[in-house]
Amino acid sequence: MEHSVAERIYYGSGVLEFEATVTDVRLHSREGETQLWQVALDRTAFYPEGGGQPWDTGVLRATAKSGAVLECVVERVEEDEAGEVWHAVRKPLVAGTVVRGSVDASRRVDHEQQHSGQHLVSAMFLRELGARTVSFHLGAESSTIDLVLREGMERLSEEDLLRVEEMINRVVLEARPMTAHWIEREMAQQMMERGELRKIPEREGPLRIVQMQGIEFNACGGTHVADTGKIGAVLLRKVEKVKQGWRVEFLCGGRAVKAARKDYELLKQTAGLLTVGMKDVPGRVEALMEKSKAMAKELKKATASVRTSGE
Repeated sequence: MEHSVAERIYYGSGVLEFEATVTDVRLHSREGETQLWQVALDRTAFYPEGGGQPWDTGVLRATAKSGAVLECVVERVEEDEAGEVWHAVRKPLVAGTVVRGSVDASRRVDHEQQHSGQHLVSAMFLRELGARTVSFHLGAESSTIDLVLREGMERLSEEDLLRVEEMINRVVLEARPMTAHWIEREMAQQMMERGELRKIPEREGPLRIVQMQGIEFNACGGTHVADTGKIGAVLLRKVEKVKQGWRVEFLCGGRAVKAARKDYELLKQTAGLLTVGMKDVPGRVEALMEKSKAMAKELKKATASVRTSGE
Protein backbone atom coordinates (compact mmCIF):
# COMPACT_ATOMS: atom_id res chain seq x y z
CA MET A 1 0.00 0.00 0.00
CA GLU A 2 1.14 3.60 -0.64
CA HIS A 3 2.23 5.59 2.37
CA SER A 4 4.81 8.15 3.44
CA VAL A 5 7.78 7.15 5.59
CA ALA A 6 7.44 7.24 9.36
CA GLU A 7 7.77 10.37 11.44
CA ARG A 8 10.93 10.00 13.55
CA ILE A 9 9.80 10.95 17.05
CA TYR A 10 13.33 10.57 18.46
CA TYR A 11 14.56 13.50 16.35
CA GLY A 12 12.54 16.01 18.34
CA SER A 13 11.71 14.27 21.60
CA GLY A 14 13.10 11.81 24.11
CA VAL A 15 9.74 10.12 24.73
CA LEU A 16 9.91 6.33 24.74
CA GLU A 17 6.16 5.57 24.89
CA PHE A 18 4.05 6.45 21.85
CA GLU A 19 0.97 5.57 19.84
CA ALA A 20 1.09 4.83 16.12
CA THR A 21 -0.76 3.17 13.27
CA VAL A 22 0.57 0.21 11.26
CA THR A 23 1.06 1.29 7.64
CA ASP A 24 2.60 -1.84 6.16
CA VAL A 25 3.57 -5.41 7.07
CA ARG A 26 5.82 -7.85 5.20
CA LEU A 27 7.24 -11.30 5.82
CA HIS A 28 11.01 -11.03 6.23
CA SER A 29 12.02 -14.67 6.75
CA ARG A 30 10.73 -18.10 7.70
CA GLU A 31 12.46 -21.01 9.44
CA GLY A 32 10.17 -23.97 9.90
CA GLU A 33 7.26 -22.77 12.00
CA THR A 34 9.07 -19.57 13.01
CA GLN A 35 8.41 -16.39 11.05
CA LEU A 36 9.97 -12.96 11.25
CA TRP A 37 7.77 -10.05 10.19
CA GLN A 38 8.68 -6.44 9.49
CA VAL A 39 6.20 -3.74 10.49
CA ALA A 40 6.14 -0.11 9.31
CA LEU A 41 4.40 2.61 11.34
CA ASP A 42 3.24 6.14 10.58
CA ARG A 43 5.42 7.38 13.46
CA THR A 44 8.04 5.75 15.65
CA ALA A 45 10.34 6.40 18.60
CA PHE A 46 12.42 3.29 17.75
CA TYR A 47 15.86 4.21 16.43
CA PRO A 48 16.97 2.07 13.46
CA GLU A 49 20.55 0.86 13.17
CA GLY A 50 22.75 3.49 11.57
CA GLY A 51 25.78 5.76 11.92
CA GLY A 52 27.57 3.28 14.15
CA GLN A 53 24.71 3.18 16.67
CA PRO A 54 22.75 -0.08 17.20
CA TRP A 55 18.97 -0.26 16.94
CA ASP A 56 16.48 0.18 19.76
CA THR A 57 14.48 -2.76 21.10
CA GLY A 58 11.18 -2.83 22.93
CA VAL A 59 7.55 -3.83 22.45
CA LEU A 60 4.56 -3.04 20.21
CA ARG A 61 1.15 -3.73 21.77
CA ALA A 62 -2.17 -3.92 19.93
CA THR A 63 -5.44 -4.05 21.89
CA ALA A 64 -8.53 -5.71 20.35
CA LYS A 65 -12.10 -4.49 20.94
CA SER A 66 -12.52 -7.45 23.27
CA GLY A 67 -9.69 -6.13 25.42
CA ALA A 68 -7.24 -8.87 24.41
CA VAL A 69 -3.69 -7.56 24.01
CA LEU A 70 -1.26 -8.79 21.35
CA GLU A 71 2.30 -8.09 22.45
CA CYS A 72 5.05 -8.10 19.82
CA VAL A 73 8.67 -7.89 20.94
CA VAL A 74 10.70 -5.61 18.65
CA GLU A 75 13.93 -7.52 18.04
CA ARG A 76 15.56 -5.26 15.45
CA VAL A 77 14.87 -1.97 13.69
CA GLU A 78 16.19 -1.12 10.22
CA GLU A 79 15.85 1.67 7.69
CA ASP A 80 15.56 0.81 3.99
CA GLU A 81 16.89 2.80 1.04
CA ALA A 82 13.60 4.70 0.74
CA GLY A 83 13.90 5.90 4.34
CA GLU A 84 11.19 3.63 5.75
CA VAL A 85 11.71 2.24 9.26
CA TRP A 86 10.94 -1.47 9.70
CA HIS A 87 10.36 -3.09 13.09
CA ALA A 88 11.17 -6.82 13.23
CA VAL A 89 8.63 -8.87 15.25
CA ARG A 90 7.59 -12.54 15.50
CA LYS A 91 3.84 -11.90 15.25
CA PRO A 92 2.13 -10.31 12.23
CA LEU A 93 0.08 -7.15 12.62
CA VAL A 94 -2.58 -5.87 10.23
CA ALA A 95 -2.20 -2.55 8.38
CA GLY A 96 -4.42 0.05 9.98
CA THR A 97 -4.02 -1.38 13.48
CA VAL A 98 -3.31 1.15 16.23
CA VAL A 99 -0.40 0.06 18.43
CA ARG A 100 1.30 1.33 21.55
CA GLY A 101 5.08 1.37 21.27
CA SER A 102 7.47 1.11 24.20
CA VAL A 103 11.23 1.52 23.72
CA ASP A 104 13.66 -0.24 26.09
CA ALA A 105 14.81 2.73 28.20
CA SER A 106 18.00 1.18 29.62
CA ARG A 107 19.28 0.23 26.15
CA ARG A 108 18.46 3.69 24.74
CA VAL A 109 20.19 5.50 27.62
CA ASP A 110 23.26 3.29 27.25
CA HIS A 111 23.49 3.97 23.52
CA GLU A 112 23.02 7.71 24.06
CA GLN A 113 25.82 7.77 26.63
CA GLN A 114 28.21 5.86 24.37
CA HIS A 115 27.34 7.79 21.19
CA SER A 116 27.48 11.24 22.81
CA GLY A 117 30.62 10.08 24.58
CA GLN A 118 32.15 9.20 21.23
CA HIS A 119 31.49 12.70 19.92
CA LEU A 120 33.28 14.11 22.97
CA VAL A 121 36.16 11.62 22.90
CA SER A 122 36.79 12.26 19.19
CA ALA A 123 36.57 16.04 19.66
CA MET A 124 39.10 16.00 22.50
CA PHE A 125 41.59 13.79 20.65
CA LEU A 126 41.38 16.22 17.74
CA ARG A 127 41.67 19.33 19.94
CA GLU A 128 44.45 18.08 22.24
CA LEU A 129 46.53 15.90 19.91
CA GLY A 130 45.40 16.70 16.38
CA ALA A 131 44.31 13.03 16.03
CA ARG A 132 41.40 12.58 13.62
CA THR A 133 38.69 9.92 14.05
CA VAL A 134 38.14 7.83 10.90
CA SER A 135 35.75 5.18 12.26
CA PHE A 136 33.55 4.40 15.26
CA HIS A 137 32.11 1.15 16.62
CA LEU A 138 29.56 0.94 19.43
CA GLY A 139 29.77 -2.62 20.73
CA ALA A 140 27.68 -4.51 23.26
CA GLU A 141 30.30 -4.11 26.01
CA SER A 142 32.69 -1.40 24.85
CA SER A 143 33.15 1.14 22.08
CA THR A 144 36.13 2.04 19.92
CA ILE A 145 37.32 4.80 17.65
CA ASP A 146 40.12 4.53 15.10
CA LEU A 147 42.43 7.54 14.97
CA VAL A 148 44.85 8.87 12.38
CA LEU A 149 47.61 10.79 14.14
CA ARG A 150 48.83 14.18 13.00
CA GLU A 151 51.95 14.33 10.84
CA GLY A 152 55.08 13.79 12.90
CA MET A 153 53.28 11.98 15.74
CA GLU A 154 54.34 8.33 15.78
CA ARG A 155 52.29 6.81 18.59
CA LEU A 156 49.78 7.38 21.40
CA SER A 157 51.51 7.28 24.76
CA GLU A 158 50.04 6.58 28.19
CA GLU A 159 50.58 10.25 28.99
CA ASP A 160 48.57 11.23 25.91
CA LEU A 161 45.66 9.04 27.00
CA LEU A 162 45.65 10.41 30.56
CA ARG A 163 45.75 13.98 29.30
CA VAL A 164 42.86 13.49 26.87
CA GLU A 165 40.85 11.51 29.43
CA GLU A 166 41.21 14.35 31.95
CA MET A 167 40.00 16.93 29.42
CA ILE A 168 37.05 14.73 28.44
CA ASN A 169 35.86 14.39 32.02
CA ARG A 170 36.24 18.12 32.62
CA VAL A 171 33.76 18.73 29.80
CA VAL A 172 31.45 16.09 31.28
CA LEU A 173 31.41 17.95 34.60
CA GLU A 174 30.65 21.22 32.81
CA ALA A 175 27.32 19.73 31.60
CA ARG A 176 27.47 21.55 28.28
CA PRO A 177 24.15 21.47 26.38
CA MET A 178 23.81 19.16 23.37
CA THR A 179 21.27 20.28 20.78
CA ALA A 180 20.29 19.21 17.27
CA HIS A 181 18.92 21.16 14.32
CA TRP A 182 18.46 20.74 10.57
CA ILE A 183 20.32 22.75 7.94
CA GLU A 184 20.51 22.75 4.16
CA ARG A 185 23.48 21.16 2.48
CA GLU A 186 24.74 24.52 1.23
CA MET A 187 25.01 25.80 4.80
CA ALA A 188 26.79 22.59 5.83
CA GLN A 189 29.32 23.17 3.06
CA GLN A 190 29.92 26.68 4.36
CA MET A 191 30.47 25.26 7.86
CA MET A 192 33.02 22.83 6.38
CA GLU A 193 34.88 25.70 4.73
CA ARG A 194 35.00 27.56 8.07
CA GLY A 195 36.31 24.43 9.80
CA GLU A 196 33.18 24.02 11.94
CA LEU A 197 32.28 20.62 10.42
CA ARG A 198 34.76 17.84 9.76
CA LYS A 199 32.63 15.74 7.40
CA ILE A 200 29.38 15.90 5.42
CA PRO A 201 27.44 12.63 4.89
CA GLU A 202 26.76 11.53 1.33
CA ARG A 203 22.97 11.84 1.41
CA GLU A 204 20.35 14.01 -0.20
CA GLY A 205 18.29 16.67 1.53
CA PRO A 206 18.72 18.61 4.78
CA LEU A 207 21.33 17.48 7.30
CA ARG A 208 20.89 17.05 11.04
CA ILE A 209 23.64 18.81 12.99
CA VAL A 210 24.35 17.88 16.61
CA GLN A 211 26.04 20.66 18.55
CA MET A 212 28.01 20.18 21.75
CA GLN A 213 28.17 23.73 23.07
CA GLY A 214 31.64 25.22 22.77
CA ILE A 215 33.14 21.93 21.60
CA GLU A 216 31.94 20.89 18.14
CA PHE A 217 29.30 20.57 15.44
CA ASN A 218 28.72 17.10 14.00
CA ALA A 219 26.46 15.88 11.18
CA CYS A 220 24.70 12.98 12.92
CA GLY A 221 21.31 11.24 12.88
CA GLY A 222 21.77 9.37 16.16
CA THR A 223 20.19 9.82 19.58
CA HIS A 224 22.09 11.82 22.19
CA VAL A 225 21.99 12.97 25.80
CA ALA A 226 20.67 16.46 26.64
CA ASP A 227 24.01 17.66 28.04
CA THR A 228 27.53 16.33 28.51
CA GLY A 229 26.92 15.72 32.22
CA LYS A 230 24.56 12.89 31.29
CA ILE A 231 27.34 11.08 29.43
CA GLY A 232 28.74 10.18 32.83
CA ALA A 233 32.35 9.34 33.60
CA VAL A 234 34.50 8.37 30.61
CA LEU A 235 37.30 5.79 30.80
CA LEU A 236 39.86 5.36 28.03
CA ARG A 237 40.64 1.69 28.55
CA LYS A 238 43.03 0.51 25.88
CA VAL A 239 44.96 1.63 22.82
CA GLU A 240 46.40 -0.55 20.08
CA LYS A 241 47.95 -0.15 16.64
CA VAL A 242 45.68 -1.19 13.77
CA LYS A 243 45.96 -1.08 10.00
CA GLN A 244 44.40 2.36 9.56
CA GLY A 245 45.89 4.00 12.63
CA TRP A 246 45.37 3.69 16.39
CA ARG A 247 42.32 2.13 18.02
CA VAL A 248 41.13 3.48 21.37
CA GLU A 249 38.65 1.55 23.49
CA PHE A 250 36.44 3.60 25.80
CA LEU A 251 33.51 3.26 28.20
CA CYS A 252 30.98 5.90 29.24
CA GLY A 253 28.45 6.31 32.03
CA GLY A 254 26.94 3.08 33.29
CA ARG A 255 29.47 0.97 31.41
CA ALA A 256 32.36 2.82 33.04
CA VAL A 257 30.87 2.23 36.49
CA LYS A 258 30.35 -1.49 35.79
CA ALA A 259 33.90 -1.87 34.50
CA ALA A 260 35.34 -0.08 37.53
CA ARG A 261 33.33 -2.33 39.85
CA LYS A 262 34.48 -5.46 38.01
CA ASP A 263 38.12 -4.34 38.11
CA TYR A 264 37.80 -3.60 41.83
CA GLU A 265 36.36 -7.05 42.56
CA LEU A 266 39.12 -8.75 40.57
CA LEU A 267 41.78 -6.77 42.43
CA LYS A 268 40.12 -7.52 45.76
CA GLN A 269 39.98 -11.24 44.96
CA THR A 270 43.64 -11.26 43.87
CA ALA A 271 44.68 -9.42 47.05
CA GLY A 272 42.82 -12.03 49.09
CA LEU A 273 44.63 -14.89 47.37
CA LEU A 274 47.97 -13.18 48.01
CA THR A 275 46.98 -12.20 51.60
CA VAL A 276 47.99 -8.57 51.09
CA GLY A 277 46.19 -5.23 50.82
CA MET A 278 44.99 -4.23 47.36
CA LYS A 279 47.60 -1.48 47.01
CA ASP A 280 50.31 -4.05 47.74
CA VAL A 281 49.28 -6.49 44.98
CA PRO A 282 51.79 -5.26 42.32
CA GLY A 283 54.71 -5.46 44.79
CA ARG A 284 53.65 -8.91 45.97
CA VAL A 285 53.32 -10.23 42.42
CA GLU A 286 56.72 -8.80 41.52
CA ALA A 287 58.29 -10.46 44.58
CA LEU A 288 56.70 -13.82 43.69
CA MET A 289 57.95 -13.56 40.12
CA GLU A 290 61.48 -12.82 41.30
CA LYS A 291 61.29 -15.74 43.73
CA SER A 292 60.04 -18.01 40.94
CA LYS A 293 62.92 -16.96 38.67
CA ALA A 294 65.44 -17.58 41.45
CA MET A 295 63.99 -21.04 42.15
CA ALA A 296 64.07 -21.90 38.45
CA LYS A 297 67.70 -20.83 38.32
CA GLU A 298 68.59 -22.97 41.36
CA LEU A 299 66.69 -25.92 39.89
CA LYS A 300 68.64 -25.57 36.67
CA LYS A 301 71.94 -25.58 38.59
CA ALA A 302 70.88 -28.60 40.66
CA THR A 303 69.86 -30.53 37.55
CA ALA A 304 73.17 -29.76 35.86
CA SER A 305 75.05 -30.86 39.01
CA VAL A 306 73.19 -34.19 39.14
CA ARG A 307 73.97 -34.86 35.49
CA THR A 308 77.65 -34.06 36.04
CA SER A 309 77.97 -36.32 39.08
CA GLY A 310 76.35 -39.18 37.23
CA GLU A 311 78.80 -39.16 34.36
